[in-house]
Amino acid sequence: MASILLIDDDRDLLNVTAAILRQAGHIVDTAPDGKTGLALYRAGRHDLIITDIVMPDMEGLEVITGLRHAAPRPRIIAISGDSKYSKSLYLPTARQLGAQRALAKPIRPEMLLQTVAEVLAEPPPPTSAPPAS
Repeated sequence: MASILLIDDDRDLLNVTAAILRQAGHIVDTAPDGKTGLALYRAGRHDLIITDIVMPDMEGLEVITGLRHAAPRPRIIAISGDSKYSKSLYLPTARQLGAQRALAKPIRPEMLLQTVAEVLAEPPPPTSAPPAS
């Protein structure tokens, strides 16, 4: 059982995904946007963050970038809807910024749970030093 922070502006998808993860035995906190998600992460302790990429106010790529220097650095799975930029730009960029996995929506429940298990089985990513001022 892991503590997972799920960030997505699509309320229906957020609720369905949270239910799938809870049914698998995980503790799940949810956030409707990146700003709320970052605040929840900083206030608590999560083993994994699953974040949508395209969201208003603060996108998932900004969330991933904002967590690169967190200690401990969280494991991250980035997800993105089926747009013409998702597979060619957003998902590869999420990986380059530090996400351990990047998945295109729609995501089958068994694929989600398998990916979560794989990422949780990996050692946490090393914390990188903040940029010099």
